[in-house]
Amino acid sequence: MARIRFRLAPKRSPKAASRYTLLILPESRSRFRKLHISRRFVVFAAVAAGALVTAGLLAPHLWMRVQTQRTTIEHLAHENERLRVQTTRFEASVDEIQQRLSGIETTAEELAGELGMDMRTIPAGGAGSPSLAGRSPLLSELDSLSGRAAGVRESLEQLDDAFRVRASLLSSTPSIMPAQGWFSHGFGWRKDPFSGKRRFHRGIDIVNHRGTPIHATADGVVSRAVRIADLGKTIDISHGRGYVTRFAHLSEILVKPGQKVERGDLIGKMGSTGRSTGDHLHYEIFYDGRRVNPWKYLGQRGG
Repeated sequence: MARIRFRLAPKRSPKAASRYTLLILPESRSRFRKLHISRRFVVFAAVAAGALVTAGLLAPHLWMRVQTQRTTIEHLAHENERLRVQTTRFEASVDEIQQRLSGIETTAEELAGELGMDMRTIPAGGAGSPSLAGRSPLLSELDSLSGRAAGVRESLEQLDDAFRVRASLLSSTPSIMPAQGWFSHGFGWRKDPFSGKRRFHRGIDIVNHRGTPIHATADGVVSRAVRIADLGKTIDISHGRGYVTRFAHLSEILVKPGQKVERGDLIGKMGSTGRSTGDHLHYEIFYDGRRVNPWKYLGQRGG
């Protein structure tokens, strides 16, 4: 195969400074060919070649940047969709919380009414953090819910305190039957079974078999557990707030002075000790030192 030599030399002419001649010489030294090239073309070709080389070098880097940007955009799109779904669920949760909070507020108002309390006098909590002002409606709604929840919590705490006081009052107020049996005599005037004379009966009598369990009718402390001449074996229980209950004619005492008891606790057994005509329980209630009708505390009428 013939070898070709290339020679680039300026053309010796007045325009040599702006043109080049390319000589193509075959191996056989035969006739050569001339190719005239302008200097502008050479410069353009050099610039184009440089640009191609630069593009070739930068192409991988640019491709990586494009891929990275594409991956970032896709990630942001997925993240945006995830946040949109979460926001939708969050809004649904906020609506549910609002409904539940409204229900709690309604219940609190009903409970306050039962206790004779006015919910309007109970603080409704703060208005939320001022730092959220001017933000999205969802954040404003959350801020409002926070204030309402704080108010409801405070209201419920006050209601809880009131119910605890009420429960304490109820538990320390004689209000249950002290024993199973039949009522033989009520509170008030009656004919004395021993003398036949008219005499005031200071309690109620419940008749049943000997050994029938006797129970405390309210929370309290045993103040006395002794035998008294007419009343026989007797238990007195102090309940606080001026209430004292008495259980007489017992066959057996099962508590000691100073012992704490709760409503329904077993304290003794029915009998006929003292001045008695048979097995029964004589039950009395004192309020501020005065005997009162036990029937009123049992929800029945005395006679």
